[in-house]
Amino acid sequence: MIIDNLLRYAVRILDAYAGEMPLQGWLKNFFRENPQMGSRDRRMVTEMVYCFFRLGHALRNIPKEERIKVGLFLSNHQKEPILEHLHPDWHGQTEKSILEKIEIVQLKYPDFLVTEIFPWKNQLSAAIDHWAYCISFLERPRLFIRIRPDKEKQVREKLNSHQIAFQDADPLSTLPFKVFSFPSATKLDGVFTLNADAVIQDLSSQRTALYLKKGDNKISEAWDCCAGSGGKSIMMIDLNPGCQLTVSDIRESILNNLKKRFIEARLTAPKFFKADLTDQNDLPKQMFPFIVADLPCTGSGTWSRTPEALYFFDPQTISTFRQRQQKIISNVASRLKPGGTLVYITCSVFAGENEEVLEAGLAKGTELKLKDQELIGGYHQQADSMYVARMVKN
Repeated sequence: MIIDNLLRYAVRILDAYAGEMPLQGWLKNFFRENPQMGSRDRRMVTEMVYCFFRLGHALRNIPKEERIKVGLFLSNHQKEPILEHLHPDWHGQTEKSILEKIEIVQLKYPDFLVTEIFPWKNQLSAAIDHWAYCISFLERPRLFIRIRPDKEKQVREKLNSHQIAFQDADPLSTLPFKVFSFPSATKLDGVFTLNADAVIQDLSSQRTALYLKKGDNKISEAWDCCAGSGGKSIMMIDLNPGCQLTVSDIRESILNNLKKRFIEARLTAPKFFKADLTDQNDLPKQMFPFIVADLPCTGSGTWSRTPEALYFFDPQTISTFRQRQQKIISNVASRLKPGGTLVYITCSVFAGENEEVLEAGLAKGTELKLKDQELIGGYHQQADSMYVARMVKN
């Protein structure tokens, strides 16, 4: 049968893939080398592979073929054609609740524990619900967009004209802009002008907006010191029109992409410079009243999008990131004006990259005082999870 052949392809991929690069890119290379596979076959194999990784560290000792079937069953809430062939008994029960499906799996695999999907409970930030976080890996994350100022009406019209279903991801209007969400596989290319009308940005990343503005007062000057893809940089300007923004990153390619995004967003390009912020020689001479530090981390809050990272994760890397984060915070704090604000952000769920970094840094006398902090638990809304803290320099 065709599906049996595709299952063998999926196992072949799992035997060869060692987590050396993001799975999405690795699969593109694999399918390029195997052009005999059509688009439908590629989709089905990709589904099998991702469902295998969604189980994280649970049931790691069973055959890969069996683990794929368990992942397909737990990660799908509608009848799945692949499962219909591979496991007909489970196929008819995919629409049951996740708790009922877990009990069904445990009948065949009594050792299956949801809490083993993400086994590092003792290292989580205190606000994380470990069981709920483990369950979240069995849910596909949603796609989120942030509507740019004065663009809501036309984005709605364009989505409706293309018959694309969407949800208001912030129905209580807790954010200063509209947020729409879509199923993860939704294609938005050509529907609206990306970055000019709306920015693709995770919901939790958008919630950091509540820390990127001083109440009703606009920020006139700021440094986004680890700018990354630039979503927060564009959001910073939207929240603070006229802000003189400086951005930096260690990667030249990221800065080039950010420049392109600012052009697409029809915004005046900020000042750019490449910097390794662990090196004091790379720090700017200028002092800033406001600094945003979205620092490199394990990315554990985003692993529902990249479950292969969960599967191959080595917890010893937390210490490596923590040391780097502490050094960067100490360095960039030296460029913060007295009375200025530093917003610390990670997309991590580990306390060792979140609260503990600040506790250690504040204890060393960096002249920073913690004002407030929050673990944004996006896993309740099929979004990423992030940590954000706001500090003021004495």
